[in-house]
Parts: sequence; C-alpha cells; structure tokens
Amino acid sequence: MYHMRKRIFLWIIIGLGTASFISCGKGAGSDREGAGSGAAAEAASGAGETDEVEDGVAEGGTAKNGGADTGTDRGAGSGAAKTEADTASLEGLPGGADERPEQKGAGTGGKEGSAPGEGAVLGKKTASGEESAPGKAPASGEESVPGKAPASGEESAPRKEPASGEESVPREEPVSREVPQLPAKASNLAAFAPEGWALLDSVELDFNQDGIPDYVGVLEAAGIEGEEDWTYQDAPRILFAAAGDGAGGYRLDFQDINLIRTRAEGGVFGDPYEPLTAEGTSFTTHAYGGSAWRWSEDYTYTCRGGAWYLTASETTYGYGSYITSYSRDDWDSGKGIRKERSSEFSDMEENWESMEGWDSEKYDLEYELPLDEPLTLEQAGKRWWLAKDRVTDWEVASVTCAAGVELSEEQVERPEEAYLEYCDEDCALYSFSNTESGLFYLAMYRWEDRTLSVLAQEEDAINQPEVYKGKIYYATDIVEPVKYRTAQDGEAQTAEEEDTVGVRLNRIAPEGTGKETIFTYRYPEEEQEIRENHIPYLALIYEIGGDEIIAEVYIGHKPHPFYRMKTDGSGATKIGQVPMEVPSTQE
Repeated sequence: MYHMRKRIFLWIIIGLGTASFISCGKGAGSDREGAGSGAAAEAASGAGETDEVEDGVAEGGTAKNGGADTGTDRGAGSGAAKTEADTASLEGLPGGADERPEQKGAGTGGKEGSAPGEGAVLGKKTASGEESAPGKAPASGEESVPGKAPASGEESAPRKEPASGEESVPREEPVSREVPQLPAKASNLAAFAPEGWALLDSVELDFNQDGIPDYVGVLEAAGIEGEEDWTYQDAPRILFAAAGDGAGGYRLDFQDINLIRTRAEGGVFGDPYEPLTAEGTSFTTHAYGGSAWRWSEDYTYTCRGGAWYLTASETTYGYGSYITSYSRDDWDSGKGIRKERSSEFSDMEENWESMEGWDSEKYDLEYELPLDEPLTLEQAGKRWWLAKDRVTDWEVASVTCAAGVELSEEQVERPEEAYLEYCDEDCALYSFSNTESGLFYLAMYRWEDRTLSVLAQEEDAINQPEVYKGKIYYATDIVEPVKYRTAQDGEAQTAEEEDTVGVRLNRIAPEGTGKETIFTYRYPEEEQEIRENHIPYLALIYEIGGDEIIAEVYIGHKPHPFYRMKTDGSGATKIGQVPMEVPSTQE
C-alpha cells in the first residue's frame, strides 16, 4: 500500500469552482464514475528541455538512475519544482469545470496517502513561476500537496501522502469531544451509542459463523443545532462490531477510531463516507472524495479464528473518472497489483480525443508487488497515515540524540508541533529542520515509553521515512553547485546556484546507526560544466513489500522511470516508465 504526506492550502484546489463546490458539498450521493469535477486544476506543460533520461544501474547494488527524493531547494522541506506550468481550461472536458460533483454517502479510512479535507491538484506554482511536481496520491488517491514553505516564502515540493487537519470549506468551529469506550453489552445496536453519539450506519453478517446475525456499525458524534446550520463534534467516527448472543442482545467485539474518515476528511467534495457492505465473514468500508482530482478507497476486513484481518483493498486516483493510479491488494494470494497512467494534462488529453470511455485506454505501466503477512484490523488502523491525527496526548518522557547528531534538547521539535510522516503500532516518524544549524533531522517517537529520539541529520531535506522489518528508510536530495548559462542586456553570462542534481534512498537501524545509501539517481548530463537549461524537478516515490522496493523517479514533465530492487538496493532493474516508452519506427 502506498503512503501520503503534507498539508496544503486549498485556494489552488478550489480555483474557479469554489462557489460550485461549496453549494454542493452536502448534496445527495451519485455514481463515482459519473460525478464530474467542479474545480479548475493546474495543468503542467513541458519544461522546454530536451534532455533524455538515461537508464542504467551501477554495480554493487546501487542504481545510477535510482530513487529520487521529494525536494530540490535546500531551504524547503521538500524542495521547489523546476518545471513551468500553464493553467488549462477544464471547461468542456469530461469531468471539467462545467460539471458539478454530488456528495457521496459513506466510506472508510485508507492507509495510503489521501488528504483529509482537501481536494487534489497537480502542483503549486512557486514564487519563481515554476510548478512543483504533481504528487499522485497512490492507493488512497488523495491530492498532491506542498510541504512547509521555506524561508524564501515559496512552497516546498508535494508529497504523496498529505496530512489531515485542513478544512475543505469554511465552517463553524466544531466542539471537541473525547472518544468514549462503548459498553460491553447492549440490547440492540443503537444502544451501543453513548450519550451525544448516534448510529450512522450498520451492516448485517455472521462473522463468528454461529448462525446468529451479527453487525458491524459506525458511530459518530451527534450534530449540534446552531443559529444557521448544524455543526458536528470534532471527534473521530467509531467503527465497531457486535456479536448476537441469540437472546436478542449483543456483545461488543471491537471498536476502532482509525479506520473511518470524518466529515472533514473528504476534500471539497464533502463527507467522504459511503455505506458499509458485507459478505460472509467479511465487511468492507468505502470512501470517495477529492475535487477535480478524485480518489476512492475500499478496504475489506475478515474475521478468522476470532481475530479480524485486513484481507483486501482497492484504491483509485484520477481526474474525474479518468483513473491515473490503481492499486489492488489481495492478501490471500499475497499479490499487490499496481497500474499507472501519466497524470500530465498533455498526455491525458491525447487519450480523451480517442477514448469511448475514460478508463478504456491501456495503462502505461502495470506491475505486481509481493505482499507481507496480512495486518490485523488494529495494526491496519494504527498504520493508517491519518491515525496520528487521532492522538491527543503527546507527552515526551525523555529526549535523546544518536551519535553524530549535534542538537540540544531545546532545539528538538516535538511531535505535536511536527508533521508526522509515518506511524505504526510502535512508533511515529517525522523530520524537521533547524535554522541555526541549517540541517535536517529525522526523529522517532515511541508510543510505549513516550521516548523521543533524533536518529539522523542531513544537509538536505529528509522525506518519506518509514519502518520496514527493523530498518528505517528515508529519502534525501543530492544538492550541488550548478553553473547555468544566462543572458543579461543581451550578453551571455553564467550563474552558479545550488540545485538538486539527484536523489538517494537511505536506511538506518532504529538506533540511528549503520546508515546505508541503497539507491541513487543522478540526473543525466548533470556533469556538464555549464548547463543551458535548469535540471527538472526530481522526486522519489517508493513502496516496500515482500522484501522488495518499487521506486518511481519523478523527473519534471519527462518520463518517470520505475525500478524494482531488493530492500538492500541490490538487483535494481528498470521495469518501465510513465508515460510508456514508444518504440521508434524504422523505415
């Protein structure tokens, strides 16, 4: 499953369709594929460069053209893009600005990278007029988002997995409420709802296979009637299961606050929730949201031997009903299916002209990713990227720094102040920078003992950290002085500036020791003494599963190569690119 990151200001997303979206944010449900877009999106044009991306893997397990990080500017958390953009008019296009989305019904929280309360955009222009890379929200299909703004005031590069907490449209301030513990037994399903809560949805199944009807339901804090409208408690929705006792009563089987999206976590489209479905001993949660760029999430949980497991998932991301990223995981078979199309408007428009249906065109790249053992329902909830936003107590018992990290305790950014980029049942990971040192740091917060450890320091931005089988993986930029040819008053000149010439994928032990660079990508021809054109924006999007890594290298508006390798970086091989490589015709 994919990851996602970073918060975003919504003015780009809302664009020309603000009024339209606000008016329909709470409308009635409509078919996913038929719902159109209601906001103008920024479309990327070519960067005006002609350099071709070279392929090749260096010996020793490090790829010459390997993984890339999410940033170019040292001052930015993720960097600024190096490609220019033109705003495309969406009117008249399928799913374009002249169509209005209608509100969907119900859904689940995804583990991937979807941004709550936000729609999807291709990228945000920096102060220089260049556009950041479009981050497709894989799996959950949330929008691409910029990171923290650097000192220059420009937005940093988009991350794949955005953060929660942003409002899709202005609304009255909600009232906070603690999440209650549900009663162990109840006479009926609605009786599980504590005071101030209400049953939102339920579905019948027989998950313990005793012949007695059982239920899975969702509770939400009840609305509060205000002067103008109803507002809702600022509390997570509770997913729970209740087993029938055969005498008309029910026993609580589990409750979880991490797996269902809230009203504010659907983007401009509105409440992402869609009704539960069930079959046999399994139930499936559903969610759908975004803006012009849409995402969907479907997660299936199955009761086996008295325990619940995440057994299947299906997520999409795309423009309107045109899917650019598709993900399907089946833990029974141990296979994950990934399908990718170019999300550049210039590439999509070529398909719109000839396609009878938006999804009839072949994907640019399809591949499999082996899956690890299925997660329990509790693990799946705690590994969902939005789970960290449900945490209310960030007490820190102690702060330590690994060897080689020079930082005082007062300079360490606390987890409640940071954007947390990864979480699981054991820890949360995040990165931060320090203005005095000019360096970037990787921190780990452990839930059990509430300890905070700073594990690594880098000269450039640290992106997409995650834990996999006892190792912490993260990406960094390769930033070096680059000479560019310029002209002033009609005279040729040269200017030197620091720029991202490549990216690295690194891993360390949880104690911050044994750092390895396992994958490296350097932009072709970066060794030129004086360059005519700026190096395009470089970023790394990677996924780990079944002891393998799939790394996508984003290269501005050029083709994005995909590489497969072992988790130590060995055996790196290019498996394709997006858009696909078109064979040259020979006479």
